[in-house]
Amino acid sequence: MTYYLAIDQGTHASRACLFDEAGVLLREHTKNIRLTRISSTHIEQDANEIIDSVNEVVAQLLHELQPQDKIAACGIAIQRSSVLAWQSDGTAIGPVLSWQDTRGSQQLDQLRKAESEIQQLSGLPLSAHYGASKLHYLQDEARTRGIATDTLRLSPLISYLLFHILEEHPYIVDHTNAQRTQLFSIAELDWSARLAELFEVPLQTLPGCVPVLNRTSNAHGKLAGTDIPVTAISGDQNAAIFDTGSLPSEAALVNLGSGAFVLSLLPHYQASKKQLSTIANSENSSVQYLREATINGAGSALDWLQKKYDIADLWQQLPVWLNTTGSDETGLPPIFINSIGGLGSPWWNNSIEAEFIVADHSAIGGGTEPSLRAVAVIESIVFMVCINLEIMQSELTLKRLRVCGGLSLLDGLCQRLADLSALPVERLHSSEATARGIAWLAAGKPDDWSSADAEIFTPQQNAPLCMRYAMFSAIMNGRL
Repeated sequence: MTYYLAIDQGTHASRACLFDEAGVLLREHTKNIRLTRISSTHIEQDANEIIDSVNEVVAQLLHELQPQDKIAACGIAIQRSSVLAWQSDGTAIGPVLSWQDTRGSQQLDQLRKAESEIQQLSGLPLSAHYGASKLHYLQDEARTRGIATDTLRLSPLISYLLFHILEEHPYIVDHTNAQRTQLFSIAELDWSARLAELFEVPLQTLPGCVPVLNRTSNAHGKLAGTDIPVTAISGDQNAAIFDTGSLPSEAALVNLGSGAFVLSLLPHYQASKKQLSTIANSENSSVQYLREATINGAGSALDWLQKKYDIADLWQQLPVWLNTTGSDETGLPPIFINSIGGLGSPWWNNSIEAEFIVADHSAIGGGTEPSLRAVAVIESIVFMVCINLEIMQSELTLKRLRVCGGLSLLDGLCQRLADLSALPVERLHSSEATARGIAWLAAGKPDDWSSADAEIFTPQQNAPLCMRYAMFSAIMNGRL
């Protein structure tokens, strides 16, 4: 039989998944990886651990194949905005700076006058989460250590991964991951000399830019030690929208993982001051564009809550708490100002502190029940998704939402999202949206691709939730 291999390299794990020609998941291997939080701004991963984890899960999957089985193509999706410095022989100079890392933020203070120009060129608002300021930081570190520019490579994580797992050892980056550096011209589909000048990153240290899809005979290269062509490379969220094939124009995808992302296809390129203009897919000179909203504190906000308040059984209790909290006057949760990881769209602000606020707008201390705090965090995610949906609906007609990612397994979250957005929420029974999406691209975008029956959450009247949403919006508007 003919199969397709998907490699999904994420923040917390690397996965290898095998799909058949209809998009049915047949096998999967996962290897967890570490994320080290040195401080709120310094968040790192080990480059070699990531490479080893990918090699391990791919080797396990290939070992299980029968002689008659054939993998026609491979697609690779990866966490975006994670970057590192390395040398031309493939040796990492230091750790991977996570997409959550914002240690380069000091440089942005010097670029505020060019903020509008940067967003116009890159499609992204000025933010330390993107790669440019981190790459500038890494270049300064390399210079301090006496590493010559002619052997220095500054790149997104995908470039380092491809160098190590492809037979040809290329130095390339696809359009979706290149854009996330904020050094990429979304109009020219290549590095911008002006952006590189502004961020003081040498162009010669950056990888070559290539389309997401390459279905030529050479593809992007072959997996080392195999004859499997890699035909698709993409960022994880960009790939996830193709979980069931092409996303319908009237739908938005809400991917709820460590961060939350709201994505909808654009009919053509449209700039936005409050949200992101990004690339869904590219092949040759053909480009498909996305409107994207970013929320940094989703699963990571729950991790923060669990650690800060020592809630040992948080994840196990969440489903029950969501079903029993927030529907009556005796157990209403507070409002949570969710600035974990910094506020993403539409505010783009790193100066607001995370805090819980009760109905009279006063901050609360440590005595509130863990269940109320946990529900408040979940509701803050729903609130920020809905604020971004309202902005999207000013330019797009949305009739339904699709949800995926680990937090989408929470019925209470999905129902709140349906109630507040007044849109039906479809939850597909697929925990591997990114892997399935990149496999669909690698397979050549076939018409017949697996689409499991969705569980539908129908909007219902929820006055207490709407009241808390109005309070959350008023607080945010008052502070920003």
